[in-house]
Amino acid sequence: MFNLNIRSAATAVLTVLALSTVTATTQAADSKRDFGTQTCKEVMRLSGSDRDIALAFAHGYVLGKKGTTQYDVDVLARITDQFIDHCLDNPRENAIKVFENLAM
Repeated sequence: MFNLNIRSAATAVLTVLALSTVTATTQAADSKRDFGTQTCKEVMRLSGSDRDIALAFAHGYVLGKKGTTQYDVDVLARITDQFIDHCLDNPRENAIKVFENLAM
């Protein structure tokens, strides 16, 4: 009986470790994105910090294309709001093209 409990516990631990490894591998594979090919729908489906990072990237990308490091927080917030509204209404459009049209 004692061996059965140890075996069950060991199996449970190994199962948890295996699932953790699969989850970590999946997350690592999902962490690389190409904003240039993403649709508005794909960006809108991101949640939490993933969407924040994508939007920050888009702002940085446009600022870089403009050749500047200066920005106005209110302007960035307005562009973000316009981008989200546009993407919700036009989910199939290319996200970076929409963002550039709004921000350039």
